[in-house]
Amino acid sequence: MTETKIATAFMELGILVFSLCLHEFGHALVATKLGDPTPKLLGRLTMDPRSHADPMGTIIFPLIMFLFPSSFLFGWAKPVPITPQNFPKPRRDGALVALAGPAMNLILAAVSFGLLMSVDAFPNLGLDNVSTDVAAQFFSIFLQLNVYLAVFNLIPVYPLDGSWILKSVLPPKLSYRVSRLDPYGFLILIGLYFLFSWLF
Repeated sequence: MTETKIATAFMELGILVFSLCLHEFGHALVATKLGDPTPKLLGRLTMDPRSHADPMGTIIFPLIMFLFPSSFLFGWAKPVPITPQNFPKPRRDGALVALAGPAMNLILAAVSFGLLMSVDAFPNLGLDNVSTDVAAQFFSIFLQLNVYLAVFNLIPVYPLDGSWILKSVLPPKLSYRVSRLDPYGFLILIGLYFLFSWLF
């Protein structure tokens, strides 16, 4: 692996860690706003990566993936614990909390898109072509990765956010039937991951 590829790999890892942690912060923020103090009491209402990073999913697993190049960089952070009984409307508010993570990724993607579009102004700030290229690459990776994280997390497979959203909007009996697939969720996700990697 060349120095350029190594530098890009670590750039991607840094962006992934930051994005995953902000994703979880989004869950914690909305849950707190809706009346559940659990995330704050457990120290999750923060942007500090140390509070959200999962050693295996946020660091080790993505690092291993660099040894097996793929179109998709995959990882996860520690889920934010919530107590639905603290919400005024548990089913509705639970869905809003689940939606908050992907929404945070879309906000990050929108910000990075705006910065990417203004990258042409960087030379006027005295930056050389190399610095401009690095900035453009950084914002491009930031944009693509956060769009991917938002879309991926909306897949209705446990333990992704899409699963919680789906079960919140379905009638209770149907929601229970869907939840019976939860034990197989991780295997389904791994299968989907390798399928998308092969297709794209």
